Amino acid sequence: MLLAACVLALAACAGKPPHTDKVVEKPTDMSMDEINVAIENGVQLQNEKGEKMVCRREAKTGSRLARETICMTEAEWLKVSEESQRQTKKSMRSGNIPHGSD
Repeated sequence: MLLAACVLALAACAGKPPHTDKVVEKPTDMSMDEINVAIENGVQLQNEKGEKMVCRREAKTGSRLARETICMTEAEWLKVSEESQRQTKKSMRSGNIPHGSD
């Protein structure tokens, strides 16, 4: 927790630093707000295995304005993308895609 607080304090004091490759393991007791501030200040997160975490802010389901931060490894993002493509192709083959009116 102390390490995370120091990283956040230094990042906040320095303003928006040029892109650096600071890598910090994600502490389990950090809030999502603290994680978002760290990411905005160029800190890269790692999981417990030392793999780089990629965080994205995506629209929250069911809301036009709310966004949520989702962090996964590059391999996990690739798996999600491939599964989404499989499901889209499956829907198209089965004819479950709505068509525009004539």
